[in-house]
Amino acid sequence: MATAADLMTATVPQARADGTVADAMKLLQSRTWAEVGHLYVVDHALRLAGQVPIERLLTASPDIRLDALRGDPPLIVRAGDNAETVALLAVEQHDADVAVLGESGQFMGAIPIGRLLALLHEEHVDDILRMGGLAAFHPAPPEMGGIAQIVRARIPWLLIGLAGGFLAGGIASLFETSLKDNITLAFFLPLVVYMADAVGTQTETILVRALAYGRVSLGAQLLREGAVGLLIGGIVGLSAGACLLAWGGTRSVAFTLAITLALTAMIATFVASLLPIGLSRAGIDPALASGPVATVVQDILSVAVYLGIASLIL
Repeated sequence: MATAADLMTATVPQARADGTVADAMKLLQSRTWAEVGHLYVVDHALRLAGQVPIERLLTASPDIRLDALRGDPPLIVRAGDNAETVALLAVEQHDADVAVLGESGQFMGAIPIGRLLALLHEEHVDDILRMGGLAAFHPAPPEMGGIAQIVRARIPWLLIGLAGGFLAGGIASLFETSLKDNITLAFFLPLVVYMADAVGTQTETILVRALAYGRVSLGAQLLREGAVGLLIGGIVGLSAGACLLAWGGTRSVAFTLAITLALTAMIATFVASLLPIGLSRAGIDPALASGPVATVVQDILSVAVYLGIASLIL
């Protein structure tokens, strides 16, 4: 896991607060710097005391002290902080000035904006590939990689989906009698599966984003998302039931559909919460849960819940 120290450079200008603009200009001209957007002000113990934007130095009189030119405080991170979290914080705060401190609080260096952008681009591409069912850091775009290489990257996730599809079909076959007695049930299977997937995808997207900023309490996540899923499912279920009745459907099927959508929406939030958090705590990239694995689990459970409720009510 990359840290702030991996992105940092120590080759940044730094000076004491009681120094002058003339002293700072001599320092800047004395060598080549890896990052020169700011002059970092430190005290005698090398603790960070602020920063001076370079543009202020260029327009200030040579005899002005540096502490009179300090700008807004930089975003301060620790050397061991997660690199992706640091990049996201910098973007959210619209702050390209990121100072890195050591465990003792001493100023170690700064992170160049180019490295932050490169990391965010890399993580963005990685997440998109995972959500598409490809391995992380795909070796090359499809038009550049070999056919066998591309197939090896995609096929594991598709085989998981294939196995899940057979399992969902097997579960549906257990309720063959209910389906024969009321063929209308089959018409709404795609609706039930879709709604569960949609609610689960929303939960996964929000949760994976939260995990990028640090640990998430499993209990609080399940309680909050379970309540959200139940409310959303209830609203969607009542709407679907009312539409079915207006369409001329029977009350029993409308009632079955309403209860199913409420329950499967809540279950989908549980599945979408448990998978990313479990993967994260196991040291695996939680973005994996946004792909076919969660979809397969949600589909199987949705079919089982729908037809199980139908067999009890009808």
